[in-house]
Amino acid sequence: MTASAHPAHPAHRNPSAGKPLPQLDALRGVAILAVFAQHLGDRFLPLVRDAVERRAPAPIVPWIMTALHHAWWGVDLFFVLSGFSLALSAIRAGEQPVGPFLLRRAARILPGYYVALAVTLLFDRALVAAPAFPAALVSHLLLLQGYVSPGGIVIIGAAWSLTTEACFYLLFAWLARPLVLRGKRSHLCIGAAIVVSVWVLRAALHEAVLEPGTVTGLLEATQRRWIVSRLDQFVLGALAARAFVALEGSERAARLAPVGLAFSLPLLLIAFRLEGAYYVEPLGAWPYAILSLATAALVLSASLCRGRALALVAPRPLCAVGIVSYGVFLYHQLALALCDLGQGAPQTWMNFARTATVALALSVTAGYLSWRTIEQPALRRVRRSRQSAPSAVILGG
Repeated sequence: MTASAHPAHPAHRNPSAGKPLPQLDALRGVAILAVFAQHLGDRFLPLVRDAVERRAPAPIVPWIMTALHHAWWGVDLFFVLSGFSLALSAIRAGEQPVGPFLLRRAARILPGYYVALAVTLLFDRALVAAPAFPAALVSHLLLLQGYVSPGGIVIIGAAWSLTTEACFYLLFAWLARPLVLRGKRSHLCIGAAIVVSVWVLRAALHEAVLEPGTVTGLLEATQRRWIVSRLDQFVLGALAARAFVALEGSERAARLAPVGLAFSLPLLLIAFRLEGAYYVEPLGAWPYAILSLATAALVLSASLCRGRALALVAPRPLCAVGIVSYGVFLYHQLALALCDLGQGAPQTWMNFARTATVALALSVTAGYLSWRTIEQPALRRVRRSRQSAPSAVILGG
């Protein structure tokens, strides 16, 4: 989730995106580490839960476990960052051709993704022998795996979010002008209308498919995967980019940015707690609106940080992970599987540390190789082709 396209191409490395914003890479680093922690925790949750319950004060145990259970929030952060990055790039450029925009997005996510599919299948050849594999492969190649999984075959588990990302790219090609390139009142009204509509639709879908007390596949799809239930996060990211452009030169905004961070973090935790408590209950979709708003506030506040606050928000190691986060996203589940000790292995802190360290090292290494040998060359080729070709059709025009 990641992301973006999963991680969307960092806007601050786009020539049209203005001065560098290393905090965007840092946030991508946070997002991918959260996703990694979620999948690592799937293997060691009993060990961690036991330690928390024994050592933490009883009143805060539910809050700690809520935060741990919601590490998948990294995908939400990736979605907001995607909207922020693409909108910022469009604002800086003023206008952008539809065709080249979609071509650049395809170059950003598809080459690395296709290579990751091939590598993953090399380590799981049993999938290739399954009767439904040809249809499943087609769905993955067309980026439909988030909506369709023939035979229940999933090649890269986390890659469902690429389907949601791709849907947003198609929508953004036409939403860019009314959403981020028009006057302030116009874009704010349109953005707010989209966000509120998504919240209402998500709530309606939640009530329509809910089986109280049970997490069903249809509930997960309507609340987590469908673009109609996630578009608010991309749009909130785009609105945050508009706000950033309006405030980036303000000293007062820079001073208040750490306050925004301090406010958004506990708000996120509250959203996690409410979402976890009411997700399978009537009206359980509404806490997600708080989660989306808090995530957008976090991204905007971080982007406005300067000076010492920037140094704290965007340390170099975290930025480095963020730069290669798309590859880490594509390979981290394979790395965890390769480090898996099996069903009968004891749940010990030694095994936890070994799995976490080796899998993370493998994931970051694979991410770096993907970035240097696949993603960067693909983007350079598209950039060269754009410089030599005339542009005609404007985003949203």
